[in-house]
Amino acid sequence: MQYLHPPIKRNEITPLIVFSFFIALSVVLSNHIQITGNTYSGLATQSYITPYGLSDIGVLVAVFTVVLLCCLALYHITRKAITAKSAGDNKPLAAKPIAACTAIMFALHLPYLLTYYPGFVFSDSLSSIGQALGQLPCSNHFPVAYTALIGACIALAHTLGLSTTTGCALYSLMQTFVMCATYSLMIQWIMQRTRIARWWRAILVAVFGLTPYIATYSIALWKDPLFSAAIVAVTVLLFDFVNTSGKITHSSKAWIPMFAMCCIIIAFLRSNGLLIDVGVFAALLLCSAKRTTSLRRAPANAITAIPLAAIALNLLVTGPIYSAADIAPAEKAEGYGIPLNQTARVVALDGDISEADAAYMNELLPFNEYASVYTPTCIDSLKWNSQFNNAALDNDFLMHWISMGIDNPIVYFESWELQTFGYWTINHPLVLLHNGNINGGVPQMLNSQAEANAYGITIKNYLGDTAERILSRANLSIPLGWVTWGITFLAITFFLQGRRRYIIVFVPCLMLVASLLIASPIWYWERYGAALQFLAPFFLALPLALPANPPANNI
Repeated sequence: MQYLHPPIKRNEITPLIVFSFFIALSVVLSNHIQITGNTYSGLATQSYITPYGLSDIGVLVAVFTVVLLCCLALYHITRKAITAKSAGDNKPLAAKPIAACTAIMFALHLPYLLTYYPGFVFSDSLSSIGQALGQLPCSNHFPVAYTALIGACIALAHTLGLSTTTGCALYSLMQTFVMCATYSLMIQWIMQRTRIARWWRAILVAVFGLTPYIATYSIALWKDPLFSAAIVAVTVLLFDFVNTSGKITHSSKAWIPMFAMCCIIIAFLRSNGLLIDVGVFAALLLCSAKRTTSLRRAPANAITAIPLAAIALNLLVTGPIYSAADIAPAEKAEGYGIPLNQTARVVALDGDISEADAAYMNELLPFNEYASVYTPTCIDSLKWNSQFNNAALDNDFLMHWISMGIDNPIVYFESWELQTFGYWTINHPLVLLHNGNINGGVPQMLNSQAEANAYGITIKNYLGDTAERILSRANLSIPLGWVTWGITFLAITFFLQGRRRYIIVFVPCLMLVASLLIASPIWYWERYGAALQFLAPFFLALPLALPANPPANNI
């Protein structure tokens, strides 16, 4: 009993104090973010930071005190759950329950496809479809791997004498199946690895099957849903790997193929996927290095090579192979979203700038255009401006970015806030009430059906207007900031409790968050971080899945 209920030590309280301070700081920062115009295209006069005052110190202290008390209470509860003997079995996940849950959720999602047939087609979707049909030049601006998947579905439909619309519907069906199978994998993990009551399965299936936000995401013709599914699956697989010291790779025939496929999907479907695979590789490498017995070292060494192979394959394919095939690479502006907007803010707000930096910024875009082009919450209006010189980014952009940042640190920080606050705030009303995950992508049913028709795509509602009102495409979801801070708190708890080998389970999500915070091109879009929301039940159940061994038995 003494092991289960020890007092919280000083070295445990210190990290919780730091954690609580940063949450309190985020609340103060959020209070000063004002978005009075369009959240996508508002200028600096509409999206701005209000001045700080002495009252902010009182808010900071009050919020910090409340958050710290909550963290101490949650830490005690979580620590107790981690050390309790509540873990289930470590056998391979049962296939039949996974198949049954997948079928149920798939059936529950089908009405959405019939209402928004052939799925949500966006302007981004049409770019990939146009390339797949040979009507647009091939470019990796929208990943070629994603274009190939849509192209395969369209080609299958054409082979069968069916339309491009049917091909898009086939893609939506395939994606919906994969998403439902991923949710089912996670649900079965929760049921099998913990000892929670059986009726929780029905609740989880209902949540993932009936929540409009989840169902609409499944039929969105974006690259993000499959990318999110891969992150969910990798997270579940990594737990089983570390929890069994690699033995799951022998007892489960599906583990290695699934892990390899997910690492490849992560690497090829989004540009930030490489960063996530690098994080997984580094974590596995560290895990492998700390193994002491040959029984544990062998599987760890072999599995470590999988994300590394996915990274190498991506660099080979998107580099020399795409170049030989005359496939245009993604523009550098896509990877410079936050730094580019930071430099633009300096010019637009008349910040301190040297003659050399001013000349360079004028080369990127005529100097007098920044005030009317710069939008604090999104980079699109700048990088898509007809006068923007993308080639100039090859001319020492990072050196000019550093130079301007040294002279304008506050301007840079404010720019970062306005582009990323949706990923870390817990209190901003625009985030708490945001329901534009689908509508923000401007589906063609809202924008221009004629543009979709030009590619042979006919948008139709087979269930009528009543179904569209019931199965709404505008839905609230769990704010990403809540999940981000929650996962970070749980990772800190695991570390402090000596369960450090399980930190690898958090790596895919933490690397995803890191990539959004350093390279996100828009202030908030749930589709980028949806995997965090889907994994919320997993992380809530995670403490109950650990074996009750003392901390000393960890690596």
